[in-house]
Amino acid sequence: MPKFLIKSHKIRALLFYPLYLISKIVKRDERLWLFAPMNHAFLDNVKYLFLHVVQNHPQIKVFFITEKEDLLQHLQQKNLPVVQKWSWKGFYYGLKAKWYIISAYVDDVNYWTSGGAKVFNLWHGIPLKKIEFDITSGPLAKRYHKRDWYSRIFKPYFYRRPDFVLSTSPEVSRLFASAFRIDARQCPVIGYPRTDIFFKGREQILKHIEKFESGDLKNLIEQMAHFKRVLLYMPTWRDDRSDFLKAVFPDTQRLNELLKKNNTLFLLKLHPNDISLRTFQEMSHLKSLSAKMDLYPVLPFTDGLITDYSSIYFDYMLLKKPILFYAFDLEEYLKNREMYFDYLSAVPGPIVKTFDELLKTLNHWQNLQVNEKYLSLLKRFWKYQDGNSSQRVVEFLTGKLDFN
Repeated sequence: MPKFLIKSHKIRALLFYPLYLISKIVKRDERLWLFAPMNHAFLDNVKYLFLHVVQNHPQIKVFFITEKEDLLQHLQQKNLPVVQKWSWKGFYYGLKAKWYIISAYVDDVNYWTSGGAKVFNLWHGIPLKKIEFDITSGPLAKRYHKRDWYSRIFKPYFYRRPDFVLSTSPEVSRLFASAFRIDARQCPVIGYPRTDIFFKGREQILKHIEKFESGDLKNLIEQMAHFKRVLLYMPTWRDDRSDFLKAVFPDTQRLNELLKKNNTLFLLKLHPNDISLRTFQEMSHLKSLSAKMDLYPVLPFTDGLITDYSSIYFDYMLLKKPILFYAFDLEEYLKNREMYFDYLSAVPGPIVKTFDELLKTLNHWQNLQVNEKYLSLLKRFWKYQDGNSSQRVVEFLTGKLDFN
């Protein structure tokens, strides 16, 4: 299939600006929806909404858009409707589709065909750290607050405001409205499709894994069954720490011995750019996971989460399982990152700051409780806790219900 991949942003802009103008006047099909997540990975809210529509709404024509050949082949093998972004079909459907459903930026589908399309940004999590136009410091602040003419001309997709941004509560809607410079009424409170799987039974989740996930994920679930407890460690990315794991776990042998004593499997899911993964060696009870692996089908089978400043904890609260915050660099981190909330009041679990405190808490994990603060935060950030978010999104997009 012919592909028109042009890597240069300058050349692409010069060639495709006329196409963008044409895309504003093309008649579009309300029942044609295109899906594309951040980084062209089969992950996140986009993935789960896509699968829901494919399985439950045959009257809607959907395509998953990607420019990665391995993902294209994977979805084709799963008999899922997928189109290469820079192919003739990619351009055709980009011009015809009424809805672009994304989790970051419109160019994940194709900015140059988006003129007359409606953009629904499902985003990739409830924000703890400030995002988009709310960022006022650091390298990203220049993009949003200074006259960066290069980006505005050659990377205009950063500034294409979405028509709607998916939200989980009225408070979160206000945050997104500020970050994207849109009205709060454009942030419908519906819930996240990726969390629907939390409310399914064990057999339903295993069927999903068998049908749509990789063999590696299936093998992981089988491995987890041999342990009394499974804990997941998912920290946020730090771009200024060259050996993150050494700082967090200065004595992995000691950690592994404690885990072995308690028959606990400790899963590590780090950012793909973290170079410490290159030297990390797995042990009997310490296992690192691929950055490409979708852990949402795995989360219901875990017994607790350990994180720091990652927004994964907002989603995990829906499982009503213990969450520990290992914030060994709390003061330093807060100096360099802007947050929407006071960190100490916005986290639903205890905070430990040293490796010894971490080990002590792991040794008495059974003492961690889902307390009143936890439940209060859960109610604050999640209006719906029922596993029906995907269906509500469909009803919103088809105009059957108004969630404002």
